[in-house]
Amino acid sequence: MNALSFTPRAMACALLCLGLAGTSRAEGTLGADAKARADAWIGRDASELLVQLRVDGGRLEIDEDDTSMETYYTSNTKKPGWTENVYGSVGDLRYIDHQVQHPPEHRCDITYVADRDGIIRRWEHDGPQCDTDIVGPKPRR
Repeated sequence: MNALSFTPRAMACALLCLGLAGTSRAEGTLGADAKARADAWIGRDASELLVQLRVDGGRLEIDEDDTSMETYYTSNTKKPGWTENVYGSVGDLRYIDHQVQHPPEHRCDITYVADRDGIIRRWEHDGPQCDTDIVGPKPRR
């Protein structure tokens, strides 16, 4: 058997593995609209970002890098955890049979990086729902 011959089982496994690898890469990619919304922040003052993004409830994290003199503004979106009541019934009596706890789900982290003058110069993202969660700046008046 030479190196280029594959059994049908090995070929199927290889194709499946390649398909799964492609799926995980696709989750991290952004559509053109989401990229355009994030790119629209480039060159803007970080104070505009703070006015527009939700800063309540721990959704915005601000970190400073004293070496590079950059400030990192990370906004995260998540679906909160919740409790589902599963009901049962006996005749006309309805009761909670048990509860199912659904944990919080990470949707998107987007980090905007501002230079020492407070101007946003770049961004990066992580998460499966960034296509819908990234917002662009409001039009200037």
